[in-house]
Amino acid sequence: MRSPRRPWRRRVLDRLVGLADLLVPAGRAVVVHSSPDLDDSTVALLRGAPPGIDVIVLAEDLSGAQRRADALVLRPRLLGRRSRRGLLAYLRSPVAVTTHGVFGARRRPRGKQVVGLWHGEFGKRIGTFVGERPRHFDWVPVSSQLARQVRSAEFALDPARIHVVGSPRQALLEDPDAVRRRLGLTGPQVVVAPTYRVSVQGMARADGDVARVAQEEPWTWPETAALLEEHGATIWLRPHPAADQQVGAGERVRLARNRDLEELGVTFYELLGAADCLVTDYSSIWVDHLVRDVPVLGFCPDLEVYRRTRGLALEPYEEWFPGPVVGRGEDLVAELARVLAGHDDHAARRRATRALLVDAAGTEPVARTWDAVRERVGRRPAAAPPASRGGSAPS
Repeated sequence: MRSPRRPWRRRVLDRLVGLADLLVPAGRAVVVHSSPDLDDSTVALLRGAPPGIDVIVLAEDLSGAQRRADALVLRPRLLGRRSRRGLLAYLRSPVAVTTHGVFGARRRPRGKQVVGLWHGEFGKRIGTFVGERPRHFDWVPVSSQLARQVRSAEFALDPARIHVVGSPRQALLEDPDAVRRRLGLTGPQVVVAPTYRVSVQGMARADGDVARVAQEEPWTWPETAALLEEHGATIWLRPHPAADQQVGAGERVRLARNRDLEELGVTFYELLGAADCLVTDYSSIWVDHLVRDVPVLGFCPDLEVYRRTRGLALEPYEEWFPGPVVGRGEDLVAELARVLAGHDDHAARRRATRALLVDAAGTEPVARTWDAVRERVGRRPAAAPPASRGGSAPS
């Protein structure tokens, strides 16, 4: 189902902000904006911010963003995106770092730049493939040459603007032992992370078969609880942030919503990095999770319907997915039992998929992204005309 057009008031506001951007000269402070506020890429960037860069975070929900920052021991300069100070910060920023666009996703004037940190690679069809308008970004990080080609088509972007350096959020996957110690985790940890079927945030849409998915919730079954108890394992159930999902949790099952994890002082990607097994469906997180060489199970009760209603970026999906794809809860429990017993039946397939989709593992994506931001801050016309500088963006 095609997502509805944005309300006319928002389109008018974005256009007015674009006109104001023509008039206001750039300063020095970089703005960072994500949806949802302080997403995992933003957290990774803030933790790895180099000295000498002035960063302002623009938030949709200022009080909620402040609570999240406090929980994660971050001290960013936070402004409401729609406030006067937030709007002025955006207009004066030489670089806006954003997941979706701050006031639209168009080319900025006066040499100002946009770094685009989209929140995932592959999975669902997005962008021009589902009838959305092209998005403009001046510099975009991705994890593979294949992702570079697909992202170019998704947003109608010049591929020269897209760079295979990895995604900043992947940096949060890199220290699982520290996360396990911090949370006091023992035994195998399983993350279950289905994508939304009905979105209530951002672009409202409905995909897949909600009723069919609701029939299959094996993490609530007694036999699943017995399996987890046998192996001393824990399931972390992660409802998609864009969905208003009511989820059931059985024994040895913990919820991993943002507010649950903030109470523990960790982000979702930090928890994901500590997982011994990931269970998901069409979410793009499995591509990032290939950085961690552990089993991935596909649980897709509505695969055929999802294909028809939303469409998938990688087909045939069952061949691209780095593990078995099952549609019945009984089959998922059987596959999970194999994993918890120490079997890794699909390791060769997972590593072959990783070789195709994660070229950039270990390339310090946070540092590379800040390098790109720094270069663009230095390019602003008031400081140095582009013709007087050499070099190019990191690639």
